Amino acid sequence: MVVRGIADKIDFKVLIPFAGLLIAGILSIYSATKLPGQFFIFVKHILWILSGVVVLVFFYFLPVQKLLRMSPLLYFLSILFLVLVIFMGKKVSGSASWIQIGKFQFQPSEFAKFATILILANFLSRKNIRNDSSLTLIVAGILTFIPLFLTILQPDFGTAVVFGAIFLGIMLWFEVPVFWLLLLVAPVILIVASFFSLKIFIFVSILITASFILMRKPFVLTVAIIAMNMAIGLASEHIYHKILKPHHQKRISSFLNPLSDPLGAGYNVIQSKIAIGSGGLVGKGFMKGTQTQLRFIPAQWTDFIFCVPAEEFGFMGSAIILLLYFILLWRIINLASMIKQRFASLVAIGIFSTWAFHIVVNIAMTLGLFPVIGIWLPFLSYGGSAMWVNMAMVGLLLNFYANRRELS
Repeated sequence: MVVRGIADKIDFKVLIPFAGLLIAGILSIYSATKLPGQFFIFVKHILWILSGVVVLVFFYFLPVQKLLRMSPLLYFLSILFLVLVIFMGKKVSGSASWIQIGKFQFQPSEFAKFATILILANFLSRKNIRNDSSLTLIVAGILTFIPLFLTILQPDFGTAVVFGAIFLGIMLWFEVPVFWLLLLVAPVILIVASFFSLKIFIFVSILITASFILMRKPFVLTVAIIAMNMAIGLASEHIYHKILKPHHQKRISSFLNPLSDPLGAGYNVIQSKIAIGSGGLVGKGFMKGTQTQLRFIPAQWTDFIFCVPAEEFGFMGSAIILLLYFILLWRIINLASMIKQRFASLVAIGIFSTWAFHIVVNIAMTLGLFPVIGIWLPFLSYGGSAMWVNMAMVGLLLNFYANRRELS
């Protein structure tokens, strides 16, 4: 009876993969920092996890209705912090993304991701909000654009893109017409396509044009939208040379061709691919990876942490980590479907969108399939702000499960 009662209040389908990923992160960071002068990073990581457990427990017991009422205040505070970081932020890796108070520092943009999920869920869960209204899309877009724009000003383009992923995931779950979402996404797709080659740009342009035509909107509107998208795509070269900073241009060019700057922007990607490839089927063994132990990859405990288990435990170890992520994400979808209360369901999907985007982009970065944009890997990468926010999200998911009957 006791075991059954615990299982009724704790979602082990969330807790077990989460715990497995935490253990994988602890082992990976221990291996990546086991050198004089770097071991303090591992100690801090453990402290972030322990303090994060307190955050998890707080959100597990926080009443959902209270969170609903708190979300506008949390969103306002996140915007305030994003404004403050522009004027008094500590610069790390070219971006003023951190606020430091004494020895303590945190990254407001991580808090802003969480707050944006909450405010979008709050807004869309109101009774008078319709999913087929353009006004709904506009208001939700503005709520997302404000933190996105402030994050770009730091500048931190990698984190800014996450807000877009959150917006798309939540709006799709809310069943906003695909036409409106395609209207927003198409220009971004065309800009990215234009960075590759003219042939790819033309191919993508044909697909997007066909998509708009198949939606059978008024002819004049369709032509205007297609023309606007083409203009934005063709203007991307100007955007690339005039707006993006040199180090962002290098990241894009090294993504397209890492060997163009093997000792600069392309160095991490090249060394990462060597590390992952050298792991083979079962890896070289714990703390025996040459790329890891000889420090070929700078600060490998952050964005490139996936290289460590991939080299030391090979394809099998990497597959286990990916399986844990898959189980966790699949469970979130099931949980969001199970919950009938719109606010909680949308928050769960916002969490899913955040983690799914980070997982796909981070691992694609380490494999050289995506530009290096500073995206951490959930529960594996070192970082206090991200760990606290991730712990809060896990706490909410467990909270939703424990109260699923009241939320249905």
